[in-house]
Amino acid sequence: MVFDLEIFNSNIKYLMEREGIGSVTELAKKVRLQQSTLHRLLTGEVKDPKYTTLKALGDYFHVSPIDLIERDLQTAIATSAMADERHVLMLHTVPVLGNTQLGHSGYWSEMQYPVGSGDGFLRWPSCDRDVYALKCVGDSMMPRIKEGEFVIVEPNQNFHPGDEVLVVTRSGEVMVKTFLFKRDGYYHLLPVNEDHAPIRLPVEEVTQMQYVAGIAKSSLWHP
Repeated sequence: MVFDLEIFNSNIKYLMEREGIGSVTELAKKVRLQQSTLHRLLTGEVKDPKYTTLKALGDYFHVSPIDLIERDLQTAIATSAMADERHVLMLHTVPVLGNTQLGHSGYWSEMQYPVGSGDGFLRWPSCDRDVYALKCVGDSMMPRIKEGEFVIVEPNQNFHPGDEVLVVTRSGEVMVKTFLFKRDGYYHLLPVNEDHAPIRLPVEEVTQMQYVAGIAKSSLWHP
């Protein structure tokens, strides 16, 4: 990540105006950050901000933490809005294509079904005609993902820094991580549980990395 103070300040100003937030004090309360921390960040006193701080701001404004410090959001959001008019969000019958135990030593028990079918289905809005779901077993992703819930995966959707992705390795390990960046032959990923340190995976060890559109409750499943 490259922290561009000018872009960051411009983005925060634009996003505050868009949300009707009148002061840094008000923003700090809404994001649940210390006002002094946010002030040091905006004045440039902090040269290398913590990812968790940027993620808190990004989550509140529904933008990527990386975009928040590297991209002119006012221009990007306007362009994205125009592009989105070409896509139609449809309610899909999403097939459940397998069970997955997420986390270290996790696995994906893939089920071989014809395209469009699987072990039951969920109703979920998506622009991806190939959207599918995996049922989660075990509790290694608590509290983000609970036993019996479903990971909704959109394989044709591009993902960006700050997005959650489904990662499958050559050894069969399956993980849901936050994608940070790709550099020098490694994927840099952040565990959903932010108490854990970021990890690096060699690019050649990753067989699949796909966009996670959301987590669905077990009550949405239909046989």
